[in-house]
Amino acid sequence: MNNLTIVTKLRFIAAIAPAILLIAAAVIAGAFHAFGALPRELHENEYAAAGAAAGMENALYKMDWGRTQPEASQIVMDQQRGFISEIEIARQHIGSREQAESIEKIANDARPLFDAMRTAPPGDDSFEPKLRDLQGNVADLMSLDDAAVLAVANNAEAQSRTMIAITIAALVAVPWICFVLISSLTGSLYKQLKEMRRRVESMGERAPSASDEARAIDESLTKLGFPKPNPMLAE
Repeated sequence: MNNLTIVTKLRFIAAIAPAILLIAAAVIAGAFHAFGALPRELHENEYAAAGAAAGMENALYKMDWGRTQPEASQIVMDQQRGFISEIEIARQHIGSREQAESIEKIANDARPLFDAMRTAPPGDDSFEPKLRDLQGNVADLMSLDDAAVLAVANNAEAQSRTMIAITIAALVAVPWICFVLISSLTGSLYKQLKEMRRRVESMGERAPSASDEARAIDESLTKLGFPKPNPMLAE
């Protein structure tokens, strides 16, 4: 048995739209905040990690070049300090397990290589293969950093598509669905009230001295927009 009156149904449907819109507004506002913070997040994390890897690569190339210069020892030591500094920066912006493993491998391989470079006599190229391997590991880390930037971009694109769907559903579909439901219910209500007015008029014709209850119904129908028909406007 349906105990819900048509008024209850109308109130319920009328409350659905603003409730859903309120939830959607909170979700959309959160999405705008996340998208607004995305450039800063990229700059502070993924781009910083990529910059650190690029700094490592640059330091290695300068070490290789500096060994042939008059102040080779000082140049190599300065670049080694810069390389170690870039490793620490990279550790502060680790975004995945693969990046962490790559950074630690670079750090472990660089330590004995740098010791050998500091003590090697001029013209000693015995550690050249290890230097090339280290450069290859840094290049692999740069690839991982690029992949991390791409992953963030793809995730943002997927979230934007989701937010577009939510916005369309919340701001277009839900209000129209509620409008159609309310129109359907009010259409049925209109027919029922119109039929009530006809029956009240019929009662008045059969019993001119209508009861108080009938007069109350008549007044209620008049307040609801269903007055007694004007003979000049009667359908």
